Amino acid sequence: MWTIAPNGLSQSAIGIQIKEPIGAGWSFVAQLEAGFDPYSLELANSPHSEFRNIGIPVDAQSTNGDSSRGGQFYNSQGFVGVSSDTFGTLTVFRQNALTWDGVLAYDPMGGAYAFSPIGFSGVTAGGGDTQNAKYSTSAKYRVNIGDFRLAALWQFGGYELNNGSRGAWEAQLGGDIHNLGPGVLSLDAIFDFERDAVQLSLAGAPVNFEGTPIGTMLPQTMTATLSNNTSVMALAKYAVDRLKLYFGYEWIQFAPPSDPFTIPHTGFTNNAGDFVCFECNTPTGGTNINSTQYSASAGFSDKILQVVWFGAKYAITDNLDIIGAYYHYDQNRFTIASCANAPARAMRGHDGRGFRRYRLEVFAQVGYLHRYVFLADEWWTRQRLPGSQQPRHHRWASLPILRRVAESDHTSLESGCTKRDLRTELTSQGLRP
Repeated sequence: MWTIAPNGLSQSAIGIQIKEPIGAGWSFVAQLEAGFDPYSLELANSPHSEFRNIGIPVDAQSTNGDSSRGGQFYNSQGFVGVSSDTFGTLTVFRQNALTWDGVLAYDPMGGAYAFSPIGFSGVTAGGGDTQNAKYSTSAKYRVNIGDFRLAALWQFGGYELNNGSRGAWEAQLGGDIHNLGPGVLSLDAIFDFERDAVQLSLAGAPVNFEGTPIGTMLPQTMTATLSNNTSVMALAKYAVDRLKLYFGYEWIQFAPPSDPFTIPHTGFTNNAGDFVCFECNTPTGGTNINSTQYSASAGFSDKILQVVWFGAKYAITDNLDIIGAYYHYDQNRFTIASCANAPARAMRGHDGRGFRRYRLEVFAQVGYLHRYVFLADEWWTRQRLPGSQQPRHHRWASLPILRRVAESDHTSLESGCTKRDLRTELTSQGLRP
């Protein structure tokens, strides 16, 4: 099926940008930008889309997902600061995380929502949780020293100031190596820590072996899962004439939060202005806060997610690029502590006849920039939803591929590591940073 879909390359936005010289080599800088839906003209507000679907059966829900954009008039960026060619740039308030800047600079697809998994899902950009791809109250400093660059970001304030965590710290070190062969090699490393980071999701309905909701498809409870996230991102790009080669890697650790909620009916207001509280769930919906998802006392362990991508972009003309990219996610089994060191990919779902199920997707975009993308991606068991519930805003051609596997490759989902461990949950972690 073919259809027209908005925001394929990036979020539609409107705003202003200011750079005004103030003397002695310094400038006043500011930016205010609001992302919106070009169909409805409403401000982008994914977290509230989940709130609106509380208590609604899965097969009757509208598209929903978590995001750093919560309907604010500054949901893209809203900062002020000063800048100097010599001493760098210091800005405060709403701005991108360093990890999101890294994705935009080193993703071959440029973080395109329709074509890049690390653009469509905010897990990578947010250092584990999409809400932290942007910080509403933060101070960010960048400076270039010759061919080297340094950056740091500090999030001050917490949920009460429209943030997706109670605190965050980031640091970046990078540089450019010229005359390395015929081109330039750019390298960057980014460290990120988030305290009590929030991931919103709708869940609760029973599922069958393939992960498809069954029965009444209720309850649908909006749950805020809290964690302390630590991530390290390594990035590389080699540019020569019209060709650019890209590589990226991110290691993310999800650990128990520093400040868990333990008193029923206490909670916080999320970045969309909706109140979420602990043990406020009902038989059909409500809200809840999960502070023990990665707690050893609950039989869990830290979740380790690793993301790798690489690709190339070639400018055929000034207005026509051809791009190819590969993205890979690898997650450990964290549900049962004794299984924590084994990769979750060893437990990919299969049917009882000895076949593994794959999906072939073919994407195409027609526009000012012409990009044709071929993506083959395994169809993970926990991501199997009815076609009408796929939380994507574009269409694709899909072809199932079955590959015969030996009996020794089969892993029972009834073993000590339950099928819950297969959850990469890229879609529930966020639609669009």
